[in-house]
Amino acid sequence: AGYRVMLPELPGHAGGERSDIKQAAAALSRLVEEAGEPVAVVGHSFAAMVMRLAFSETAPPSVVLIAPALNVNDALDVFGDKLSLFPWARRGLRKRLEAWDRSLWPVVSTIHPGQMPGAEILIVHDPEDGETPFARATELAAIRPGTDVVPAPDAGHNGILSDRFAIDRVIRFLTRESVPG
Repeated sequence: AGYRVMLPELPGHAGGERSDIKQAAAALSRLVEEAGEPVAVVGHSFAAMVMRLAFSETAPPSVVLIAPALNVNDALDVFGDKLSLFPWARRGLRKRLEAWDRSLWPVVSTIHPGQMPGAEILIVHDPEDGETPFARATELAAIRPGTDVVPAPDAGHNGILSDRFAIDRVIRFLTRESVPG
């Protein structure tokens, strides 16, 4: 469709050194500084939180969030369930994260309409996603103008990245074709 595609090498990839969300957002911001403002960005899962930080003041015109993690509390719940953490361990982890950066916590633990200002946002999400709640996607769309959610049933959290229906909706959005659910 005439786009130049860039895939940033974000810190924290498998086998890499430990990193955090602020380092990932800084890496994305550096890419934008070097390559110029993007026309569109597409992110899956955790990348949604990274993009919320990197594009907190100004965002590209088009943003696609695929199975987005929109609230760190949800991510902590999934993480706690996978590791079978006791309730006191979950509370302790949450408190440590809140204290780690008091200015960051409100951005990643809430959903508000001012995030990624100026962007049209398409969210493609499996309603039964077990990793990131579909309800958060609909919550964002309900309070943020210019945000649409397209359900991708049976696509799964990672399988959605190769799901033909989901890919078709993303292409239609980026090429400005009609994007019916």
